[in-house]
Amino acid sequence: IPEIEVDSAVKDLRVLWLDGQPEYETPKNVVGHIPSTSNPGEQGNGWYFGHLESPLSGEGNVFWRLPDISAMLKDGKDVHVILETEGHQFLYRVIKTDVVHQDELRLTKSAESMITLVTCTRRFFYDFRLLVMAELVGYKRLS
Repeated sequence: IPEIEVDSAVKDLRVLWLDGQPEYETPKNVVGHIPSTSNPGEQGNGWYFGHLESPLSGEGNVFWRLPDISAMLKDGKDVHVILETEGHQFLYRVIKTDVVHQDELRLTKSAESMITLVTCTRRFFYDFRLLVMAELVGYKRLS
């Protein structure tokens, strides 16, 4: 995300069983992709998670500037997300942000090719999630 200087690896997250319930592992110092959601360039919604901060657990802060995107959009600035796979680069344009309580977070699908970036919000409480939604606007083949 050039506008907020995020340059990170992306890792598919594994499902862990905690207290008999399935949960995705927490990404550590990288952006985590939910593997059951769309991959870059595919139709549907790809979901990507990253830490805002993790002062006690040391899991990183890859999305520490993600909250800045809301203000950038309000100021009329374009914000882009670039996802690179083996052989291709995909360009997404952020279209909106939203905040939901952690208990209300649902992985939604889409008929379009889009991505949703997710991080915690409300520093020191972390009970809400910031969602940054972006639509595919272009791609190129890498040589």
